[in-house]
Amino acid sequence: MTNFLVVVSAQNALMKELSLEGEFYFYRGEKFSGLGFLKNKKGQFIAEASFKKGKMHGSRVCYNSRGRILSKDKFKKGKGRFKTYYSNGHIKHEGLLINQTKVGLWKFYDARGGVKAKEFWSTNTLGSLLWEKYFNKLGVLESEVIYEEGVIKVENYFDESGVLFKSNKY
Repeated sequence: MTNFLVVVSAQNALMKELSLEGEFYFYRGEKFSGLGFLKNKKGQFIAEASFKKGKMHGSRVCYNSRGRILSKDKFKKGKGRFKTYYSNGHIKHEGLLINQTKVGLWKFYDARGGVKAKEFWSTNTLGSLLWEKYFNKLGVLESEVIYEEGVIKVENYFDESGVLFKSNKY
């Protein structure tokens, strides 16, 4: 007996009508191909994403409630670089997504473009945060948190010049 993969060619669907099962998006029980749309509580469209065979594939655009573009991303087989922007055009945060899960280094910026924080997400165990680092307005490390299997293991605090002055181990 031969098994055949059936792919629904739905042109459009609301994101709330899609279900994420494992690494695939389904629409009415079948892997979704087409455009998915997201609405806010007021019913305004705030995002659109292309899907192919159940994975994000192609472009994704997110808008604010006034219709201004907040982010533009490209995905291939569920993997893509994610960026959002402040209204002044500076990057707000950026990182890699695999099937809507953060992976690798993520950076967060203030409205002037300075780095506020960095996170590192596991590439082996998807969805597992390994560490976070927070920076002051001058870009000097203020604190860091290290995780093991989702639990805080170490917290380090630094003075204004970046010298370690306190460490908590759990």
